[in-house]
Amino acid sequence: MNPSNLGKQNGALVLEVLQVLGHPATIEEVSQRVANIYKVARERIQPVVGDVLTAGVQEGFFRCSNYRYSVVQSTIDQLRQEIDKYVYEMLSMEEEVLPQPSPLMIKLEQLDGSPPVTPQSVLSPSPSSGELRERTPPGDASSAVATY
Repeated sequence: MNPSNLGKQNGALVLEVLQVLGHPATIEEVSQRVANIYKVARERIQPVVGDVLTAGVQEGFFRCSNYRYSVVQSTIDQLRQEIDKYVYEMLSMEEEVLPQPSPLMIKLEQLDGSPPVTPQSVLSPSPSSGELRERTPPGDASSAVATY
């Protein structure tokens, strides 16, 4: 596993870990949980987790006090509503054009500095029939908050 990439949704993974912990946590605690998930040494993961936590504080997903990180619940509640709306629009669409993710969803995707996923990168033409097939990306942002 490449420690610079925790999966498609680094921000969503760190968000989920903080929610599961249920209390403000140090970078070491969060990194250890992530390392346990991926079965790698904490020292390999910690720089990436630190970058995600720092960006998350700047974007309003996390807060940091006394070197302990926690989620900003109002932002997470808003994100949950936006994901629900996005999923509803996606499931009720009759055309092949996916709805646009909300700005907050895009911010969560970009906490690790990666470019946002665009609807064009989610759908790809089938080589045999020309129809569009949806790819299911691992670590989807909705999985981080849908279970809470």
